[in-house]
Amino acid sequence: MKQNLPPMNWVKTFEAAARLLNFSAAARELNMTQSAVSQQIKLLEHHLGDELFIRRHRKITLTNSGLAYYPVVQSTLNNLQQKTADIFSPVGEGRLVLKVNYAFSSLWLSHNLYKFCARYPGIRLQLLHLNWDRDFSEGSHDLSIMNGNGKWFGLNLEPLFKAEVTVFCSPKLVKLISSPSDLTSLPLIEVTGVNHSWQQWFKEASIEVDEQNIVYHRVDTLLSAALMVESGLGVMLAHPDIFVKSLQEHKIEAPFDINLVTEDNYYLAFPEGKPLSKSAIVFRDWLRQEMALALNS
Repeated sequence: MKQNLPPMNWVKTFEAAARLLNFSAAARELNMTQSAVSQQIKLLEHHLGDELFIRRHRKITLTNSGLAYYPVVQSTLNNLQQKTADIFSPVGEGRLVLKVNYAFSSLWLSHNLYKFCARYPGIRLQLLHLNWDRDFSEGSHDLSIMNGNGKWFGLNLEPLFKAEVTVFCSPKLVKLISSPSDLTSLPLIEVTGVNHSWQQWFKEASIEVDEQNIVYHRVDTLLSAALMVESGLGVMLAHPDIFVKSLQEHKIEAPFDINLVTEDNYYLAFPEGKPLSKSAIVFRDWLRQEMALALNS
């Protein structure tokens, strides 16, 4: 049979008693009498059909069932308290846990996040940096910013950039380039796991290449590729929208106006059917606004 949930006050009493391992201390914390604490624990044990405490003279310890139940109860109560605060606290307060792609965080978010924090100083941020799709499904978080083709089950996805990539190189290398065919004599940097390639870009630019004469450097993050490009090591393909600040500061250059349409994009993601906290809603709205301003500038 399906076990009915016990009353919340019994569960809260158990959490305090299990944490303090003392009915008297739990009674003081909960502003109850010791006999009331003892009675609620007995009612909970009867409801669950198992003992939670071993009672000795002036000492209690948890049974095996109590030891197993305590972390579940504590985690559930903590999560309920946090989510209650997130949902019902005033707009602009609360906590926001954001799982974010390494490259997006370093190349775009870190340069713009001060605007969000200035607008909502009461929101406490926790950023968790990840790279691969599979890592985003683990753990608890409010929103994700992911990179890929968007073929992820059970998520609401909002694309953040135009789905196209172009060529980037350092100001030093741009002086060596006069036509797209010149790229075949330079080291080309590829990011593993993406759904576009130099071969596709050369085809878009109507350039025939001899693959045996091409020097490729492969890395696993766009951030690594960007740092290599800035140092003059080679040329990369990437979304122009993520490099607005780097272009403004002339750390990198886009030598050609030849864009390749790609399946990949950066997405704001959150589970389907799961209500967003107020902190997540205001972040989503702020990000939409920033992206719209960037696209219209």
